[in-house]
Amino acid sequence: MTHIDFPSGDFDPDDFPIVVAIDFGTTFSPKQNIQYAKTPTLNLYKEVNGKHTMMEWGWKSKLEMESPSASKHIQLAQYKPYLDENLVLTPWKNVVSVPDAISDYLYAFHEYAAEKILQEFGPSYSRKSFRYCLTVPAMWSDKAKDVMRRAAIRANVITKADHPERLMLVSEPEAAALYCERVCKQYELEHGDRFLICDAGGGTIDLIVYDIASSTQGRRLSEVTKGHGASCGSMFIDLNFRELLIRKFKSQGTKLPEGIILKLIETFAYQLKPHFDGAEDQYLALPLSDCFDHLKCPEAIGIDDGYMRLKASEMKEIVFEPVVTKVLALIREQLADAKECSAIFMVGGFGASDYLLDRVRQEFSDMVKIISAPYKPEVAVVCGAVYVGLSPKTVSTRVSRRCYGVSCEMEFQEDVDPIVLKRYRIQGVYCANRFSVFVTKGQKVQVNECVTRSYQVVKENSYDTGACSIRIYAVDGQPPRYTTGLHRLAEILIPGTFKSSDPLSHEVSVEMKMYFGLNEIKAEALIKGKKYSTTLRFEDGDSYTMPQERLL
Repeated sequence: MTHIDFPSGDFDPDDFPIVVAIDFGTTFSPKQNIQYAKTPTLNLYKEVNGKHTMMEWGWKSKLEMESPSASKHIQLAQYKPYLDENLVLTPWKNVVSVPDAISDYLYAFHEYAAEKILQEFGPSYSRKSFRYCLTVPAMWSDKAKDVMRRAAIRANVITKADHPERLMLVSEPEAAALYCERVCKQYELEHGDRFLICDAGGGTIDLIVYDIASSTQGRRLSEVTKGHGASCGSMFIDLNFRELLIRKFKSQGTKLPEGIILKLIETFAYQLKPHFDGAEDQYLALPLSDCFDHLKCPEAIGIDDGYMRLKASEMKEIVFEPVVTKVLALIREQLADAKECSAIFMVGGFGASDYLLDRVRQEFSDMVKIISAPYKPEVAVVCGAVYVGLSPKTVSTRVSRRCYGVSCEMEFQEDVDPIVLKRYRIQGVYCANRFSVFVTKGQKVQVNECVTRSYQVVKENSYDTGACSIRIYAVDGQPPRYTTGLHRLAEILIPGTFKSSDPLSHEVSVEMKMYFGLNEIKAEALIKGKKYSTTLRFEDGDSYTMPQERLL
């Protein structure tokens, strides 16, 4: 039996009159005390009594690493990509784990932001007035999102006692879509029009296409494509530039100190990269150092009077194009899935790149009439996240990124199911470890849509208590027939439901509900009027042996 309904939880958004959005980025997170919309996502640690403690963060971390005491500190940067399970990176070997680095940064960031916010609002409000919207890449797995939620709890953004909905995990491209829908009214997009959001950040590129629908309740957005992305943000341009520098100086028989290389990359990233247009040569200011005095022929690599000339041609070929072509391929794939599109909006720090915007226009202007970057594209995500918190139902329909289901027993089919999964039960012969589908990948779901399935727990012997566990799975593809070999996503434990006086073959109905349409999947089981739920706790592997389930 299957039916659709909508939950009516006990969470009241009106209890939290202030919506606080946090855009936790790979390279930047808005904002600290400096004349720039974002602050670097940097952690500075110092060993104190055998324990590494974060001493500074953001711009202060950066400045401290330029001081004479820098050798006593450890600075962590660009750790967010390690949550992307599909990205191949060098192993993380730092003394501070990635989840701890995230929670340390979030704690300092939140303390700073909360103080500034309360200074503006005055004594009528406190931190108990805050509701939070924390942005995450759309391409992230459920496990990665769970790491972020746990990190936010450890950072005291919210507590374990808070209702989970006090912290909303918001898809970065969805937040950007709401921002563009509000600030890009001059483009006069109408009912039925579709627009693509390309959220190009420091680490990831997220893309999705939305359809605009106008009604008496106002404009609503619906996902047209399931969206996708990749780790090919502007940090990879910096890595390409690094390789170019090393190659240039190696040709002169010189290996630059690591500190000098980092300063050159930083100057490039802040001053040159955002304004590169593909046509004009650029000039990179060199820091004061005697290492440049030992070059055999500095003119051969463009060095003259304290500057290095960077030819537009080599910047295009070696530094920008290897990354930009990947972004163009992602956009091309989304447009093919959407069939038609009226506009492309480039957002994010990398989305503000003149060169990237020009290349997108070159490739797609014959297919899409509007290709633009909105006002302040680098803050589109964090501003849009506030809009999501204020109007969470603006996006009314989403497309499931994965296929979700649970493991259960179904009737055994001869010549189809393997003998090893054959189970003899009172009611007949069943196949264990079958995948019971709740939502398929690519399926459209309404916001907070609930899919319900009913199962039966049957008393098989006199000592059977009816205790069982419902195992939840997610697969990135078509629904499998069996759950054998799949990595478990989460579980719901149900205690004993049978009485000793219950006869054999006594049945108890279990109603399993899964809530979709938001950025986190919620699941609960109802049995004998009691509710058992899970916050989708994730196991770090398959070493933990689950009790054998008994769902028929």
